Amino acid sequence: MRYYFIEILACPHCKHFPLEHYTIEEVEDPVETPVDKLRCKNWCGLYSRKAEEVPIDRCRECVNREMVTGLLICNNCGRWYPVLDKIPRLIDDKYRREKEDKEFLSKYLSQIPEHVRNKMVYPPVTR
Repeated sequence: MRYYFIEILACPHCKHFPLEHYTIEEVEDPVETPVDKLRCKNWCGLYSRKAEEVPIDRCRECVNREMVTGLLICNNCGRWYPVLDKIPRLIDDKYRREKEDKEFLSKYLSQIPEHVRNKMVYPPVTR
């Protein structure tokens, strides 16, 4: 998932924006599009601040980075959503699969800092 997409994502449950992110795995993947066309308009997902506060040289670095594995977390309701194979899994509670969530947690929970784990709310979170 490209970090500049974070500015268009909101929590499927409570519609809160912005979502916080935590990256577990990232790759460098250069894009051909000029940075001014990809620059965030309102919110910088990578640096979690208003886009106008982020210098253009940081945008040049950002557009060539991609989250392969990670988490998106809602700071309003505490729900968390995995990013797997570069795809954010923003799925409403009623469509989530407990087995997949447990597999994600068993594989990555130890890599997630405690301050991030403490924000994560949603069954089947097992701490």
